[in-house]
Amino acid sequence: MGRIKEGKGTITGNAGEYLVVGELLRRDIIAAPAPRNTPGFDVLATNGMNALNIRVKTKTKASDSWVWICKKDRAIFMNLSDKSDFTVLVDLKGVETSPEYYIIPTAKLNQKLKDIFEHWLKSPPRRGNKPHDPNNKMRRIGASIAQKEWLSQWRGAWPLILSELWTTP
Repeated sequence: MGRIKEGKGTITGNAGEYLVVGELLRRDIIAAPAPRNTPGFDVLATNGMNALNIRVKTKTKASDSWVWICKKDRAIFMNLSDKSDFTVLVDLKGVETSPEYYIIPTAKLNQKLKDIFEHWLKSPPRRGNKPHDPNNKMRRIGASIAQKEWLSQWRGAWPLILSELWTTP
C-alpha cells in the first residue's frame, strides 16, 4: 500500500515543501512555506527585493512519477505566470538516500505535461480496444525513459531560481 492510501500524503507533501525551503535557505534565499492550500504556490522565496512563487510536488520511491489532477477547465496549474513561477519536483527516494530536486519553470512543465497527455491520447491502449479517455484529468511525468531524460536537464537547477531573483524587476 502506498503512502497516499495510508493517509500519509500530507506528510509527504509537507516533507517536500520543508526540504525545498531548507535548500533555498542554504543558498541565502529567504524562504517560507505558504499557508496550506494557498492557490498557485507552496513556497515564497525572496532576496529582500524580489520574490518568486514556488510550487512543490513530491513523490516517494514507491511512485514512478509525479501526478497532478487537472481542474474542471483542464488547467494543470492555477495562476500560471511566465515569470517568477517555478515548480520544484522532489523525489524523496528512500530514508537513507538524499532527495533529488528538479527545478523547472512552471510554464515549461505545464507545456511538457500537455505534450505527454496528447502523446498518451494518440497511443494505443494497453488493454482492449477502448481508446484513451480525452476527459481523463490525471497528468503525470517521470514514468518513461524519455520523460526522465527531459527531466534530467532540470536536476539540481537551483541557479535558475537564484538568477530569476536577481534579475526580476
